[in-house]
Amino acid sequence: MQEKHQKRRIRILVKAFPQPSTKHEETVCCAGVTEDGKELLRLYPIRYRRLPKSDQFDRYDLVEMTTTKSTSDSRPESHRVDEGSIKLIQKSKISEEARVNLWRPFIAPSIGILSEDNKKNGRSLGIIRPQQQSIKFIVREAKDSNAEDQEVADMVFKEQSSLLEDPLKPITKPKYSFSYQFTCTEPNRCTCIKNPHIHQIHDWEVQATYFNYKHKYKSEEETLKMMKMAYQENIPKRNLHFILGTMAGHPKTFIIIGLLRSGVDPDDLSKQQEMF
Repeated sequence: MQEKHQKRRIRILVKAFPQPSTKHEETVCCAGVTEDGKELLRLYPIRYRRLPKSDQFDRYDLVEMTTTKSTSDSRPESHRVDEGSIKLIQKSKISEEARVNLWRPFIAPSIGILSEDNKKNGRSLGIIRPQQQSIKFIVREAKDSNAEDQEVADMVFKEQSSLLEDPLKPITKPKYSFSYQFTCTEPNRCTCIKNPHIHQIHDWEVQATYFNYKHKYKSEEETLKMMKMAYQENIPKRNLHFILGTMAGHPKTFIIIGLLRSGVDPDDLSKQQEMF
């Protein structure tokens, strides 16, 4: 029988964009793979900017934490984290092959298959590969994104800040929403056979890239031009995959919570390993 509280070591795959509260506090939902490679987990609530600098982690870092299966969240992959237990064990020092092997077992043929799994067993996290030639990077004013995406962007957590802590500097609310239009590489039993998917990207990375480019380049026009070059032209060429997850308030609807890419093709890696 699995213990209620478990000390785990997890390789982080994604940090979603911080969700602010009215008291200038925020939490970040993360996803990662257990060190034994058997589980892809949703980890929350993590007050990332409240962590000591020495324990603030990035993608593929190995992090130790105590988790508890959430009783308030029916999604099977959802685990609550004891914030005080978070400890950065190792900065990412693994090869590209090792990185791909970490998440390759969780790839699904299509969003349609993920949705079928969701109906059967509640699966709420997975990875899919978009058809490279179908990918279109879309930039919209944040206020023009659809209702579900607005809900994610405007979501606030009800926990109050501690009176013993200084308020965090609020994170600037995104001016733009960034989305991908695409079809699945293997559109088995998926609606994208007729209508391409359009999903907003909720990875913290894409907004951080926008703010970095905004400081680096002279104009908004140039900033968005460089965003399109990165996310339309360059990133899709590196075996782009999407980490998809459902929202607690919409447990049947998948959204893009993270982007994965590598110079190593997961399909080629699978074939090589089958040969040996």
